[in-house]
Amino acid sequence: MERKVTIEEQGIYREDYQMRILQANDIQGFLKVRGRGADKNSCYDYNVSGKISLQALYDRNDISEKEIKKFIKTLMNIIGETERHLLNINRILLRPEYIYYENGEYYFCYYPPGKGNIWEELHTFTEYLVKHADYNDSECVRIAFLLHKETMEENYSLKKIAQECMAPSQAESEDHKKQDMEKIHSTVEYDSEHHDWIASQEKGSLIMEETEYMWSPVKRFLRKHKKPKWGDWDGLYIEEEEL
Repeated sequence: MERKVTIEEQGIYREDYQMRILQANDIQGFLKVRGRGADKNSCYDYNVSGKISLQALYDRNDISEKEIKKFIKTLMNIIGETERHLLNINRILLRPEYIYYENGEYYFCYYPPGKGNIWEELHTFTEYLVKHADYNDSECVRIAFLLHKETMEENYSLKKIAQECMAPSQAESEDHKKQDMEKIHSTVEYDSEHHDWIASQEKGSLIMEETEYMWSPVKRFLRKHKKPKWGDWDGLYIEEEEL
């Protein structure tokens, strides 16, 4: 059975271009919505089957650093999709009771009659993050307070704030440094083996040169006593002092 949440607005329901776009396109990150009239009011029904609101999810649980980062990333994506479909980003609801979660993904309500400001609503939402952050995780607390502080500024850039949030923590930086050092060591070991191989080749060349020098008198002697015709060895005499 389909489970739904309904937002009701005073005024006769009139379907506008926003609802037609929402119904004609499956926009990733938005809850499915249907509009209808009821007693001179406008109702918007959102399908939330299998999903749980953030209000219910974090009523007794803390929000982790990973989930905050995922939320910001999802919000940026949904804002981009909203603009791409020529919809008004200020119609995205950012209240915990209207944001839903399922299988690691966040879903938002697009509310056509909305009159809010998404940037102000986001700042209000960061107060919720600060309240429910995991205070046993210093990085989680840092990100929550960073979001709250930066969204207080006028005309703030969500993209820049997100970049600061996504920057690796000190612990992650140490891990990266360790991995880089391991790569350097492995490269040095490889180079050592390579140089050893070169040295062995050079040593072999030296042995060849010494062997060539040792056999040079014998070769000169054979060339001196060589017969004009190949295979005729009857005239070959070797005296002891020549050797």
